[in-house]
This record gives sequence, structure tokens and C-alpha cells, in this order.
Amino acid sequence: MRIEENGMTKFYVNDTNQTTIICPNCGFAKTIDTTNFKETQKRLKANCKCGEAFKFTLEFRKHYRKDVKLPGDFSNVKKGKKGEIDVQNLSLSGAPFTSFRPHQISAGDTLELKFILDNSARTEIRRSAKVMWVRDRDVGVQFIGQKTFEKDLSFYLRP
Repeated sequence: MRIEENGMTKFYVNDTNQTTIICPNCGFAKTIDTTNFKETQKRLKANCKCGEAFKFTLEFRKHYRKDVKLPGDFSNVKKGKKGEIDVQNLSLSGAPFTSFRPHQISAGDTLELKFILDNSARTEIRRSAKVMWVRDRDVGVQFIGQKTFEKDLSFYLRP
């Protein structure tokens, strides 16, 4: 998959560390092994057989991540705590959010999240999520359990 962000082309790497680089000038496509680039965050440069030189980045995430600003709520059933949140970005596998107030969320906790997509249908998403990291009021979660709303999220997250 290819995404254009801020004038830079980003190519997504599949589970076998392969991606297809496509020349923006002539459309020539070449599949490459990205294993040696896994730890790099640098911009890479390609030289096409048509003479075009272009820069690109590689994305090793499993799912496209969309920047959003979506209001919602969390509930930590085990600790009996609730709060309002602002979802910062979203993918099929998870979402970091900011809590409006100080919280007692810890890595490993399971939360119930509810937020409304800013699409025309105002789709409500309810998902269970495991807390992966916590930095002050910022929390990163990975969705768990049923994939009931994956169709809604897939459509919403299309680049």
C-alpha cells in the first residue's frame, strides 16, 4: 500500500518484510526486501530506470494510522474508574488517547473505550483495549476481543 503524507510517499511493509516501491513518474513497480531497513526511520532514496530519483519512507506498522481528534470515554472496570478522553489517532489495532483528568490507568489494565467517529453517520465505536503504555495523561491501547466494528473502522480509516 502507498500513502502520500506531507509530500512524502510512504510504503507499507507486509508481514514478510516485502513492499512494492512505485515510481511516481512512470509507475514502474519493484518489490523489495526491507529486512535491512527495519530499524531505520530515515528517508530512503530510489533511482528508477526512467531516470527519476525520489525519496520515500517505509512503514512497518500492520495497519494504517489516521490522525484524529475524537471525544470519548474510558472505563476501567477492575479499578472502578471512568473518565473522558480525546482519541489522538486511530488504527484497526489500537489508539492512543489523552485523558482530560489525572487517572489511575496502568500498563496491562483492560479498559472499555467508547468514542464517536467524525464521519457522516457519527458511528459509535465500543471496544475493549489493553493498555500498552502510559505517559502522564497520555495512554496507548491495543484493541482486544471482538472485531464487530472492524468493518466500520476499515471504511473510516481508508486513506
